[in-house]
Order: sequence, then C-alpha cells, then structure tokens
Amino acid sequence: MVGTAGEGKAMALARMILRIGFIVLGVSALGIAVSNFLFGVMTTAAAFDQVLRLTGLPASDVGDLAGVNVDNEFRFYSVFWGVYGVLLLLAARRLEEFMRWAGWLIFLFFAGGIGRLFSWINVGEPTVLFVLLTIVEFVLSAVLFAAWVVLRRTQRPPSA
Repeated sequence: MVGTAGEGKAMALARMILRIGFIVLGVSALGIAVSNFLFGVMTTAAAFDQVLRLTGLPASDVGDLAGVNVDNEFRFYSVFWGVYGVLLLLAARRLEEFMRWAGWLIFLFFAGGIGRLFSWINVGEPTVLFVLLTIVEFVLSAVLFAAWVVLRRTQRPPSA
C-alpha cells in the first residue's frame, strides 16, 4: 500500500488544523459574545482597536458603533454568536461525532464574511478592524474547509 503513511500524516495534520481552528474560533466567538453581551459593542470594539494600535496598525474609528440601536442589536445577536462558539468547542473536542456538522460550522463563518463583503459593497469600506475581520473570515474558512475535505475523503469507503 503505497502512500498510506503520507495519507495518515495528511489526516493527522488536517485533524489538528480543524481542532485548533475550531478552538481558536470558538474561544474568540465566546469571548466576543460575552463581552458584547455584558459590556456592549463599543467597549468590545475599543478593546480590539487597542490591540490593533499595539501592533502598529492604524486605529479604527469605532464611534459609529455607539448608537443605542447598534448596541441593542449586537447584544441580541451575541447570544447566537456565543452558542456558535460553544458548538465549535464541542466540535473540536469530539471531532469525529461532529464531522457531519463541521462543514456547516465552517460555512456559517464563511457566510458571515460574505455578509461583511455585501456591506462593504453596498454601504462602503469599513474601518481597519472590520476589514481585518473580513480577511480572517475568508482565509480561516478556506483553511478549515480544506482540512475538513481531507478528513471527509478519508472517512468514505474507497469506490470499487
């Protein structure tokens, strides 16, 4: 059987990428959800903006997030973002059980990036913070999807 060792390594790498990606994304989603819910979108965005400044990137103007309706909407949706984070962490922990749902979890993240892209096209370029988040959503989705495809291919029985 030629290539089985290489296939085994590819599977192990794909599994590790998927698990680590789900953990990072899950912890991030849960942390952002809790922060938005408890402290509001302005405080959460300002904290991320400070991180951007420390890395030398230009500061973002997050002042347009200060509106009462924006805060209200973000606190409402933070519950769903938090549940998404929990599901990602569960999927990372029990990957084999969640494999059939893992593609959907990746797709949801990608779809969020598409939503940001629609906003960019229809409303205008967002601040640096949200541009970076859009890039992360597309790149991380692609990496996670590729890992998921590798694992899914190995789970299917070979065709005769």
